[in-house]
Amino acid sequence: MRKPIIAGLALALLISMGGAAAAGNPYADLPPGHWAYVEINDLVQAKLIIGYDAAVYDKNKLATRFEMARFLANALSKYEQADPGQKAKLDRLTSEFAVELNALGVRTAPAAQQIPKAPEPPAQQKGTKKTSVTIDGEALIEAMDVGSVEHAGSGAYNWRQRLHINADFNDRVSYKSRLQANGKFGSGGTSNEMRFTRSFVQVKDFFGIDQLQAGRLPLAVGRYFGMALQGEADGFALKHQLGKTRLDGYWVVPESDTDVKGINLNFTPEKSFEYNVGYIAADASAKAGTPSANYVEAGLSWEIKKGITTVLDYTKSDAPGSPDAWAAQVSYNWVSGKRQTGFYSYEGLVNNRIPHDQALAISYRDVEKNALVGNYGNFSGFGTVKTNGHQGFMLGYQNMVMDGVRLSLQYQNLEDKLSGNRDHRYYGAFDMYFN
Repeated sequence: MRKPIIAGLALALLISMGGAAAAGNPYADLPPGHWAYVEINDLVQAKLIIGYDAAVYDKNKLATRFEMARFLANALSKYEQADPGQKAKLDRLTSEFAVELNALGVRTAPAAQQIPKAPEPPAQQKGTKKTSVTIDGEALIEAMDVGSVEHAGSGAYNWRQRLHINADFNDRVSYKSRLQANGKFGSGGTSNEMRFTRSFVQVKDFFGIDQLQAGRLPLAVGRYFGMALQGEADGFALKHQLGKTRLDGYWVVPESDTDVKGINLNFTPEKSFEYNVGYIAADASAKAGTPSANYVEAGLSWEIKKGITTVLDYTKSDAPGSPDAWAAQVSYNWVSGKRQTGFYSYEGLVNNRIPHDQALAISYRDVEKNALVGNYGNFSGFGTVKTNGHQGFMLGYQNMVMDGVRLSLQYQNLEDKLSGNRDHRYYGAFDMYFN
């Protein structure tokens, strides 16, 4: 008997996969409460399973072995990013689903040990491996009101559409892109824009380095924190895992005649706690009017208990006056217990694959003028506080109102450091995810 399972939940049911059913019957249902729930949950929390591999599963439902094997195959694409303990978990699950994985054309070391490898055809009969391409996307409708900004007509309402195109050429080389169109309601097309905001090649095991990225990259210095620098920029980045430490290096051009380069270290001594240190050197920004400067950044993320996370970050610049910036946040997710590894709204508060997942976050920040890199800081603000520096708090709420639809609400109250005036921002948006 095969029971239909919502696609978003099926993935995490890969966690239930296990194998109470006989290996020779790929269509038998798996019972809930299997040993694999715990092991897959660990992999989800470690972010080896993301996107379709959502960190959720319904332990009261059944799933077929074949369904679980499909999602396990997706998780195995991140095998080389796993630490030894995580690889052991993946190996155990792979052994359990060796027959199903083989039927899907996925061969791993554990599977190869159990299943006789079919004889390869003569060289002249071999077919060329096809590139694997996946496409998904998201749509956004948002409204905002800023106290110091006068909106004309529909100027407070925006829309945005994104398409993500991912192509795997082989086990090492892939291409990732994001095509984005956005504009304001009622603009007719005069202010609408469509462009590739991301377009880069990714190479694994690049002369001993885990990963090389080159092109228009998604840039988030500080790995998760994103206070000092975030956005898209042209250039290259190197990523390498050393045990529980991740090393990131980058050299990018966010705007004309502006080089930004730096290095970042992220330490994760345990899955509930991590801290981060980084160094950034940036040319002057004509767009934001900031001088050339060097910056240091340090931050941490700590899951105090399941669902409750605190995030701290500090940045200091050697620009005139040695300006600095700091921010602190506490978040609470009372449905899925999602751990918050970065600041809202740089990182979402809810799991996009869990209907009715809900969370709150409150943060306070104090940002001096020129303390952040150009126009790219996550806390650059709005109105005059963007250029003058500011301090104040933000309150955010998110709710997956239904499968694939997320509601975001936000309020900010910021004081302009130069004038002392306060500016208020009210924000609401619906994000819709599809695949």
